Amino acid sequence: MPEKIIITTRGGIGDVLLCTPAIKALKETHPRARMIVYCLRKDHRQALLGNPYIDSLRMLAPLYLIRYPYHLYCYLTNKPGFGYFFNPQKLKYYRLNFGYVPVALLYDKSIKEIVPEIFNDIPLRMQDKRIQLFFSEREEAQARKRLEPYRNVILMHIYSRSSQNHMWPQERWERLIQAMPGYTFIQVGNRGEPLVKGAVDWRGKMADIRDVFCLLKYCLSFVGVDSCVAHATNAVGMPGVVLFGDTNPVHWGHDNNINIYKGLSCSPCHHFVEQASCPYHHECMEYIGVEEVKNALCVQIAARRGWETAVAV
Repeated sequence: MPEKIIITTRGGIGDVLLCTPAIKALKETHPRARMIVYCLRKDHRQALLGNPYIDSLRMLAPLYLIRYPYHLYCYLTNKPGFGYFFNPQKLKYYRLNFGYVPVALLYDKSIKEIVPEIFNDIPLRMQDKRIQLFFSEREEAQARKRLEPYRNVILMHIYSRSSQNHMWPQERWERLIQAMPGYTFIQVGNRGEPLVKGAVDWRGKMADIRDVFCLLKYCLSFVGVDSCVAHATNAVGMPGVVLFGDTNPVHWGHDNNINIYKGLSCSPCHHFVEQASCPYHHECMEYIGVEEVKNALCVQIAARRGWETAVAV
């Protein structure tokens, strides 16, 4: 049994969220081991704050690495630290980086189930495959207070940094809002992202990404593209609607959402195209209609309210 488990984060915030079921399973496999997580970015740390399966949450900063040189050794070599050289079983090290794995080519299941296979030693059959997010009472009270002035709130996130090919046409977002006048669409994201006309603009107005994630607990539904906010819906059980184009919901989707995906012959292409523009004019997203998204939202709103059918407001 290891005495310590050292983990360093990598990738985007969505990647970190997708690793949280594996972190839980790892701790449950080695309950006596002290789990220390070093975060590459501030938003990685925000996503993991309050996680009861992590004993120490730290930034990957020179201060810590100078104090703990064997942790630096782990980070640089991807091997157990020098202090455990003669007994490496006392320490296990994991680098949460699966971006190099072409999951669309190798797997036909969720990335949450793939992560344990990549990192080994984690039970392949995790009892709890949900994204793990934990909020304080103060954070939840703040989220409720922010939403008090609004009725029938649908949180909306239309942009993804990981790929320009995730995007749905701007005018269709606007038509979706027009088609559902009894609902309040609140747009979250970074300030530089395109603003959808008719949405309440909360881009860049949250102190950190945790504030956005916590809002999901108290909204009526969510609609957006494949992104970190879409992943966060899984942690709170939010019935949402997620639009997929160059990625496949088999790998990146969650069963709490209605995942709209056309499955064209050229899809999924994310591992091939990456940040390049789609040569086929984003047909995978163009084929998603406004009425289709609206109907899916009505189904999810009904599920949220416990109704059989969503009542037009």
